[in-house]
Amino acid sequence: MRLTLKRLIAYWLDFVILTSVLGGGQWLLNNITNGFPFTYLDTGYKIEVWVLLTMSLPVWLYFILLESKKGQTLGKKFLNIKVVNKERQNIKTTQAIARTLVRLFPWELTHIIILIPKPWWTLTPESTYLIYIPNALILIYVGYLFYKRGNKAIHDNYAKTEVIELTP
Repeated sequence: MRLTLKRLIAYWLDFVILTSVLGGGQWLLNNITNGFPFTYLDTGYKIEVWVLLTMSLPVWLYFILLESKKGQTLGKKFLNIKVVNKERQNIKTTQAIARTLVRLFPWELTHIIILIPKPWWTLTPESTYLIYIPNALILIYVGYLFYKRGNKAIHDNYAKTEVIELTP
């Protein structure tokens, strides 16, 4: 249970860091440019491309680069845990990509559901039921992490990795 909670807290810390940096950057850009390019993001497709380029891509790079080079994101480093391969060595870039692909799938699916073809806020409440799919996936991901006692998450199985606690 201890490793499971460490992993969840590390992920939460990464989320807070990324949200602060990327959200702060979006806020700053909006204020500096008097709304450009946000005033031109008038369709779900345009918003989705913007989100992919300015939010998703940096998040993907954060996880892929830090986990493949150091084995740790900032959250993992703070909690003294590390992602390793079967030989307990640093993972390859391909493994980091695979982990990130599976880990962030519910996030990306949420973006698509709420933005494509029309932004969610322009639809009737009856047509928003698809949002339950990524939420169910997140519950399955977290449930599996608890079931495996933190050593392996679904994305670890896919990438043939695991997370270990480092000795202080």
